[in-house]
Amino acid sequence: MRRVPYPVAIITATDPSGPADTSSFRGMTVSSFSTVTLTPHPVISFNVRRPSETLNALLASGRFLVHLLAPGPATAILARDFSKGNTTLAAMLSGHGEFEFAALDAGSEGHSQRPLPILRRKGEGDVGSSSLNAGVDFPFVFECELHPNKIEVHDHSIVLGTVVRTIEGSESVSLDLDEHSPGRLCLTYANTKFWKMGNEV
Repeated sequence: MRRVPYPVAIITATDPSGPADTSSFRGMTVSSFSTVTLTPHPVISFNVRRPSETLNALLASGRFLVHLLAPGPATAILARDFSKGNTTLAAMLSGHGEFEFAALDAGSEGHSQRPLPILRRKGEGDVGSSSLNAGVDFPFVFECELHPNKIEVHDHSIVLGTVVRTIEGSESVSLDLDEHSPGRLCLTYANTKFWKMGNEV
């Protein structure tokens, strides 16, 4: 299975039982992200090894974000860092690295829950309801509500989420690329390394 490429995603959630600040933000890298169905509602899935504080946060809050990454050195380092657990998260919250969390308010009207942690490169400015730009590092961010079904298999949980909103990043890096260019495809993982997709066969 090391030779099979997988999409890379960073999942973020907010622990509803923690303080009302960034110390309640959680995040992890998954390489098992997939779509389950598009109709009647788009549903996605990914697998999480237990125990996981991010899994606990999204199960408790019922909400999470899925960040798909552009292929590049900075995003590959970020994905690898988020695969190492809370040490990286604590370092990022202390101001280390190229990325930071911003608070994203819920897209659904009347939602009273805490903001979700959306990743951005430092210096990109605030993420507001009128300008939801995750930047060129994250071509797509999906806001999801936890699907009621969850499957536990040995030490892993299969998580399902219904997509309620898609936040599209800036297309500025892709303006001169063809719609089918490999440069428009997201970061993948195979054989213990991160990859930018190559040429069509």
